[in-house]
Amino acid sequence: MSHDHSVVRHIRSQESDTAVDVDVVPYGTSKNRLASKYLWLSLLVALIPLIGFASLYDSYFSQLVTRLTEEQLATRVAATQNEFRVFIRERKFELLALADQFDNPNLFVPSGRQKISSELESLLRLQVDARSVYGVVFFDEKGEVVWTFPEERQAALTGLESISEFEGTELIGPSPFSIEQPSGVVLRIAEHLAPRSGRKGSIGFFLRFNSLTEILQGLDQGTAFRVLLQAGDGQAYDVVGQPVTMTKVATQRFSLLPGWSLLVMQDRELVMSPVERMRYWLIILMIFTVAGLFWLHMSISRRLNRQVESLIDSVEKVALGNLETPVANVQGVEMLRLRQAIERMRRQLKTFIRSTLAIERQATLGQLAAGLAHDIRNPLTTIRTTVAALARRETNPENKEMMGLVEEEIDRVNDVLENLLNFARPRDPLASKIDAKELLNGIVALVGASARNQSIELRVTCASSLAFWADEGHVRQVLMNLLLNALEAMSVQGRLIQLDACQKGDEVALSVCDDGQGMPEDILAHIMEPFYTTKSAGTGLGLAICNTLIKSNGGRMSIDSIKGKGTTVTVFLPVAKAQG
Repeated sequence: MSHDHSVVRHIRSQESDTAVDVDVVPYGTSKNRLASKYLWLSLLVALIPLIGFASLYDSYFSQLVTRLTEEQLATRVAATQNEFRVFIRERKFELLALADQFDNPNLFVPSGRQKISSELESLLRLQVDARSVYGVVFFDEKGEVVWTFPEERQAALTGLESISEFEGTELIGPSPFSIEQPSGVVLRIAEHLAPRSGRKGSIGFFLRFNSLTEILQGLDQGTAFRVLLQAGDGQAYDVVGQPVTMTKVATQRFSLLPGWSLLVMQDRELVMSPVERMRYWLIILMIFTVAGLFWLHMSISRRLNRQVESLIDSVEKVALGNLETPVANVQGVEMLRLRQAIERMRRQLKTFIRSTLAIERQATLGQLAAGLAHDIRNPLTTIRTTVAALARRETNPENKEMMGLVEEEIDRVNDVLENLLNFARPRDPLASKIDAKELLNGIVALVGASARNQSIELRVTCASSLAFWADEGHVRQVLMNLLLNALEAMSVQGRLIQLDACQKGDEVALSVCDDGQGMPEDILAHIMEPFYTTKSAGTGLGLAICNTLIKSNGGRMSIDSIKGKGTTVTVFLPVAKAQG
């Protein structure tokens, strides 16, 4: 983390010379925030159509009574009268055409039903198939019903008393209303027309009473008007043909046929009461809608501002160099996508800074190693050669021992320089197929004596046919370093070091696992960084060199450690067949 902060400070220091001064604008009050502006605008856009609709709706109802004037009512009544009379005339013409086919006087007697031919019966059946006709009625010369087609309709003709004449026809009825028996009226040719054909009787249609009342539906205005049909029997019926008890006097009465009238009841309360009620509920609806929209605006605004402030805080932490703290969680699809984008940016920036640090560190160490090798190694070689020559001529044992110590220290300095060179400029790997079990057994044999001196058991677990592809010298150096580190870590506790090799997908995992004292998380986070060491005499390049060598062979290395339980270092390298 300290390295990341230093890089951020370094970058800022470099940019400070050319950067343009920009005023930092705080997130500010809620009225200046973009989210609040959009929400207030949406509230305004929602309220303007609502208020306009309420005004138009109120205006519509206030003009309803004026629009439904007497002139309009008269026009509609005239249309209804005309439609009613046209319906009767059409049935009259159909009845006259049918009567011409029944000119035999023997048909107008009770036994006439048995005397009709099949052609006439088909004609009757076709006639009663019409929607408005229940049946055909045959009368004798006295006007009594002798028979009907179909026969079951004859029972429905009881109770027909009132007779109204219209353009040469007689409208008899309607029949009494009941749930079981549909109400109907009889339309027949008037008696003064029957003798012209020499018939001894007359013929009529038993019409569906609803066919007459439903003509009024075009005039019925619901709450504005109530329309009733007053039939020849004096009873009033509604538009579906049910009798109605008159509780109020009709506002207007219009004649349809002699004895038949159209009753129109227009009550101001029927018109104004719904208008006033609707206006009242409309005002309440507007108040609740405005309150709901305002509450919704405030809650969304507060929630959105909290989430935006949370994201701004996270971005400011990243800008200040805190790349370890994840971005705070937010809700909502859009805010979640923004949070994920910022989190990806944080991770990528963290990776970029670390990779940049590694590259800069590698380049710096390369230059340092080259300079040390040139400026220190050559003089050290001359000094060591001189000290060795003097030591051979020295006869004083104490002086000779001191010269030997000088040679050892010179060799130690050479080793440090060698480690620097290995880390900064490792040689290119010479990859080959390596038998994992053979390699592990060879390394165990080299350090077996040291392990036995510490009473530590070395155990190898590996399949005999397992092989991987890498530079054998590099891998041997890495595993040897890891094994020596494990032996050193177990100087206080631990009795077993496990060396495992297994295949995981396209990789071979080589693990060195000890049950030593382990490492805490703060040390584990920096353990592979160059020059980071917990040893008093260490250089901090061992694991860094191992990591560099493994990466140069196309592999990777991971370290897992638990304080007080041990450490496991795993090296992943490509299997041999992947390179074949």
